[in-house]
Amino acid sequence: MKRLFLLTIFCLGIVTAGFTQDAVDAVQLKNDGNEALRAKDYKKALGLFEKSLANWGDEEQDNAMIYNAGYCAYKVKNFEKAVKFFGQSIENNYKTSTAYLYKANAQRQTGDDDGFVETLEAGMASNPNNTKMKDMLSTFYLKEGNAFYKKGATILKQAATDVAAGKFTTNDDQYKAATSEAREEFKKALPYFDKALKLTPNDDTAKQLKAAATQAING
Repeated sequence: MKRLFLLTIFCLGIVTAGFTQDAVDAVQLKNDGNEALRAKDYKKALGLFEKSLANWGDEEQDNAMIYNAGYCAYKVKNFEKAVKFFGQSIENNYKTSTAYLYKANAQRQTGDDDGFVETLEAGMASNPNNTKMKDMLSTFYLKEGNAFYKKGATILKQAATDVAAGKFTTNDDQYKAATSEAREEFKKALPYFDKALKLTPNDDTAKQLKAAATQAING
């Protein structure tokens, strides 16, 4: 019985030592990652941070390392990982103002426009005085609206060219159909201009585009 007891203690000692070594390895990997980050070797730093996090165990999370992993992922254009790590930073309430911006930008890069908008809206709710988030979302809305506006303008320009070439007149159904199609594009643009102006009321470009689209609709 005594021998069995000693053997159990010995086995437990091995397990404990293993966990201790994992913790030591995790810290060393983090430190190596920080060195790579300072050297701007973002790919190497990201790999080291990920290995450290995998070995971190049940210890309290290292919020700075998670944020830095997101930054490195963003720099090497691994935007899916950037979204993940910056999302964790937001959950950990660590450097949220910049984490929201990086996460939103990464989502935009992956084509997740809905996620981009949701992240910035959540960021503004959490950081209401952050003008960068407002400007970023306003610029997004402005570009989306401008895409519809340009499409409408292109349709009108082509219709005018066709009239000048004698293909039809402004009284013909072809011209009326073209102008009607253009108006629909201008109508699609207006809500985006309104959203942009709600965020940045003094944006002259948004004001001008909204006025031009309104005039084209009513003209």
